Amino acid sequence: MIGYIVMPQIIKVSLKKNLYDMPNQRKVHIVPIPRLGGVSFLPVILISAGFTIAACCMLHFEIFRGDRLALFTRYILLIVGTTLLFLIGLMDDLVGVGYKSKFLTQIISASLFPMSNLWIDNLWGLFGIHELSPWIGIPFTIFMVVYITNAINLIDGIDGLSSGLCWIAFLALGVASAIKNQFVFNTLCFSALGVLTVFWYTNVFGNAEKGKKLFMGDTGSLTLGYLLSFLLIYMTRESTHYFPRGMILMGFSTVLLPMMDIVRVVFSRFRRHDPLFLPDKNHIHHKLLRTGLRVRYVLAILLGLSVLYITIAVLGVIIGVNYNIILLIEIGIWIGVQCTINHFIHKKEGDKTKMMDEIAFGHAVDEEERKR
Repeated sequence: MIGYIVMPQIIKVSLKKNLYDMPNQRKVHIVPIPRLGGVSFLPVILISAGFTIAACCMLHFEIFRGDRLALFTRYILLIVGTTLLFLIGLMDDLVGVGYKSKFLTQIISASLFPMSNLWIDNLWGLFGIHELSPWIGIPFTIFMVVYITNAINLIDGIDGLSSGLCWIAFLALGVASAIKNQFVFNTLCFSALGVLTVFWYTNVFGNAEKGKKLFMGDTGSLTLGYLLSFLLIYMTRESTHYFPRGMILMGFSTVLLPMMDIVRVVFSRFRRHDPLFLPDKNHIHHKLLRTGLRVRYVLAILLGLSVLYITIAVLGVIIGVNYNIILLIEIGIWIGVQCTINHFIHKKEGDKTKMMDEIAFGHAVDEEERKR
């Protein structure tokens, strides 16, 4: 409800102050669209989650499980880190910020997790690895936070994709936390889910020509990526204690699609000797558009693929399949999808080249006839 009230006001302010995301050759949209939708995410999540938790405390409901001081420290530092990324994202949306400044802010924000003793200390048999020492686990945790945050940011290329993937992730994590009665964790998930529902509808079905459409911008994508990182690392750290077993695989499957896409894109840039941190049109949604599919079909395919990954991980853990086998199955699906996309791209571009050759040949014949 708060998101439903706030979103139209952000659109009004953006239209009044000419705060648009301008179209260019790298972007899909063709008309200027306000890009400050993500400004609503952090305030709305804090208001709804904070009010709910406070109300339950006043009603003397037992909502905290575990060490309360540790929980308090973790959530306070989460707010600190999210606020840092919120501010750098807002600056980027308004005036532009270099990737080095954003990258440094992400590292600082990620470093706040280990300060509250929240870091990945066990891979639970994934890659044959179990316990991790702090010298390995803490840098690995910082790397994963930066990795996931950037993956969510970079996948934000077509209407509803980044917000839709995050919506699915928050729903899956919210259900997992509800199973084990993790109330505070659950409240965060569903607070984010609520504001994302309003934004996703505005982003996908809003009419840009009538000023009813909105982008999340870096403010939104950085906020969502960081919050998801916190939830995933928290669930991994407390797996088998306060959350269902296998959360390291089930949790990270919710963001596996953008994580694998960023690996493919970086490798492709490295192979072509292109700058690794400069944007291009080589993400999976760009490739699907090159096959001739419409934006809505691309969105449906990628959201469906994310649901498939989560389903495979959940069923695999329930049945008792080895974590590494489940991960290999998901990577195999990703490779198969990439090969299929490449096939249709080559087919479409080959047909286009053939058609252009036929047109050129026809013009040549006409020119010869005219000369005769």
